[in-house]
Amino acid sequence: MSGNLRRQVLGTFKKLHRTRMNTFQDDKYALEATRNKINEEYRKCKDVTDENKIAELNEFALAVEREVRTTIVQAREVEPGKFALRVNTDTEKLDNATLDAAGCSTSTQRKPSSDFKKCSDTTNTS
Repeated sequence: MSGNLRRQVLGTFKKLHRTRMNTFQDDKYALEATRNKINEEYRKCKDVTDENKIAELNEFALAVEREVRTTIVQAREVEPGKFALRVNTDTEKLDNATLDAAGCSTSTQRKPSSDFKKCSDTTNTS
């Protein structure tokens, strides 16, 4: 593996661990589980020698890091039924969808494609 690619892989490894520390701050179980998973995945791939495959794996690891950094939030129950969220500055904030009891969107902003049926069009066969 070339020196530059080696530096990139090590940088991504460190970035994953920094993201893990920030995302799961104060959650010992999640910190330990993600640390073990990151280390396990890197150990599984330590014998890969094809530079194209290494670069591909590194890009995948960067995509995972971005996903963890931008989509995971921590929630703590502060009183029964009420939760406090810890949202980072990198967390993507999206509009909420209103769902009915069946889990179907009640939003009228976007009409479904004619290829798809609405939840109300399906029949329950169970």
